[in-house]
Amino acid sequence: MAFDIISSNFFVYLFPWMLTLAIVYGILEHYKIPQSQSARGVISLVAAFLVLPLAPSLAAFLTGMVKGLLVVGVGILVALIFVELLGYKVGKGENIFEKYPVEFGIVMIIIAILVFVSAGGLKLLNFNIAIGDDVLAALFFLGVMALGVWWMTAKGSGD
Repeated sequence: MAFDIISSNFFVYLFPWMLTLAIVYGILEHYKIPQSQSARGVISLVAAFLVLPLAPSLAAFLTGMVKGLLVVGVGILVALIFVELLGYKVGKGENIFEKYPVEFGIVMIIIAILVFVSAGGLKLLNFNIAIGDDVLAALFFLGVMALGVWWMTAKGSGD
């Protein structure tokens, strides 16, 4: 029985529908637009049903996006653990993330854009790049290695 549900592409339509319902309802609830809660529910349901024709292409995109965000999230957690474990402090015991919030915000935006592109977001927007996924992955890792080398050499020159 469960195999029939999975093989029937039921979740291909369910996931974008539920995601749209939750996002639209959450935005309407946050801004209290309209005043009636039942009207917010109806608007959210209509918006969710409007997404159904796009569901197969959205499901493939969202699957890649979720996978990429999970990998990035785990990477950020490991990086945070290492930074806190090594005790990087700036100034009078201030945490490095509190000292440079804009720089870390920019890094997070760049990572989000890379996840969007690698999940196929540009194809979803009908913008095609002739670069393959393996080349993008290689460029990304070369960039990470270059940043690591720069960070290690910049830290050593300040002593």
